[in-house]
Amino acid sequence: MAEDKKEDVLGRADKYFSRVSSWLSERISAFVAFLFLLFGAGALYATFVIPRLPEYTPYLLAAPFVLALIAYYNRTAATILFAGLLLIFVL
Repeated sequence: MAEDKKEDVLGRADKYFSRVSSWLSERISAFVAFLFLLFGAGALYATFVIPRLPEYTPYLLAAPFVLALIAYYNRTAATILFAGLLLIFVL
């Protein structure tokens, strides 16, 4: 009887991990594409914005990291920043 429960729990866990892995495999291409878009945006930022304001270079280089920390610790700020990024990409 105890072995049946153990197998049932393992079966549920396997089903759960199977669903999660299929969900991830379906969305991984979009996530990687998004990461490369962000990388490209960073390259454009470094190429066009920073040379125009050389006196603010340390601040301009630190800004994305500071925004990442804020987004990591504050879900509302993350949502607003994400919406802003999408708006920038659309425009």
